[in-house]
Amino acid sequence: MGYIDTSENLPVFYNVINAVGKNAPNVKDDVMLVQYLLYWVYKNVEPKAATPKGVMKVDGIYGGITANWILKFQLDIMLSGGSIQADNRVDRIRNKDSFCGSISQMCYTLCWLNWVVADVEPEAFLNTAQCVPLANPLSVPPPSNDMIFPAAPLQIPAVGGL
Repeated sequence: MGYIDTSENLPVFYNVINAVGKNAPNVKDDVMLVQYLLYWVYKNVEPKAATPKGVMKVDGIYGGITANWILKFQLDIMLSGGSIQADNRVDRIRNKDSFCGSISQMCYTLCWLNWVVADVEPEAFLNTAQCVPLANPLSVPPPSNDMIFPAAPLQIPAVGGL
């Protein structure tokens, strides 16, 4: 579930508890927050050909359209010169001082989503809490490693030389 977060560098921004995207938990309310922000990033983009393929529904279901929109957003930010990793994931903002990941040293996709929507659609940004379920910040669990790995094939050891 998303929540309103704060930092010294960015007074108010929206964060997720669990990552959204490839190999992520894709919890419904976190997905809804990402979908909502992506929807507003591209709502009034001209030409319409610049909009990602598929119709974005803010329904909390992670599928091909949401994956496509996440990757398109990341590629658009990269093409505009922004520091972002095109990994088809929207991770929780953990480092609120630099807004960059500790391994990649790239800005979090969610930071860019917050910045773009706040700049381009400030009213929609302010209305996020009325449109997307958000958790009470006091009840938000600490960050965790929220990678989901595909199950490995079962390895059956050979018995008695068979």
